[in-house]
Formats: sequence, C-alpha cells, structure tokens
Amino acid sequence: MKESKKAKASESDNNDRNGNGISIPMGTLSRLDDTNRRIVSMLQHDGRRSFSSIARDLGISEGAVRARVAFMQEKEHLRFLAIIDPIEIGYMSWAVLGIKVKPGVIPQELAEYFTPLPETIWVAAVAGRYDLIVEVWAENPTRLNTFLDDHCHRPNKIALVETMIGMRLFKWG
Repeated sequence: MKESKKAKASESDNNDRNGNGISIPMGTLSRLDDTNRRIVSMLQHDGRRSFSSIARDLGISEGAVRARVAFMQEKEHLRFLAIIDPIEIGYMSWAVLGIKVKPGVIPQELAEYFTPLPETIWVAAVAGRYDLIVEVWAENPTRLNTFLDDHCHRPNKIALVETMIGMRLFKWG
C-alpha cells in the first residue's frame, strides 16, 4: 500500500526537526518542498556554505540552489543573520524584558514603540504571563537602567516590566 503524501511529509518534518538537530517551524515546512527543506537545513548548519557545495550534495545545479534561496528570501521563509554574543562585542549588560501592558493598550502598539529603538534586539508579542518580550543590549548597567527608566518606567502604557538580566549564554542560535 502506498504511503500518503501527508504521512511522508510528516516523517520528513520529523527528520528535519529531530534527525539533525535543526528545527524548522511546521508552518514553513508545509510551504517548502523536500529540496528547499534540505537547503534550509544545510544553511542552518552553516550559513556561509556556498551554493555550489549545496548543489553538489543535492545533485542539482548551483543556479537552482541560488534561485530557490532567492525565492525563499523573497517570500520571507529564509533570512540570513549574523548571530553574535553581546558580551564578546562590548555590551556589558543585556536583559530580556517581560512586559505586561495596561488594560486598554494593544500590545502591537507598544511593540511598534520598542521596535525602532537601537537598544532592542528583538521584540515579540506573546501569549501568557506577558504581552511582550523584548531583548535589550546596553553598553553597561547604567545605560540599561537609563533605557528602563526612559522606555519602561515612564511610559503610561506598561503595567508591569520584569527585567531578567543576562548572566551567561549557554546556547545561542
């Protein structure tokens, strides 16, 4: 009896998620064919890997890899980022802020406020104890305190901010 495409896709998804330690969200997996999933997996393992070496391993042309990567970037399925350790590059204070907005405030409005600030590394609306999670990098504890005073303690849209100061990174990326 033939396996259904859905069963095969599910098995492939599990391999991508667990077989090589690389995790690709289910929503993205459903929009990517097997070749694209394999390209993404290879790039997650080594983001500087050449298209020619990927093509060689997959048995397709370099142009095909280049076109697929360009398509995934255009559709925002794939983005290349440099991940750095804040302490190693001179940011002596970093924190993750759990923010609860005041009643009547839309979390997206506050997210849009934090997004352009140079100290914020990422901003996410979440469900649960907090409405927003914001990561902040500062040159020193004084600058972090100033950021908190200027952007978290004074604005009248925040009901609660829990500041979780980073002490040491164990896994990044």
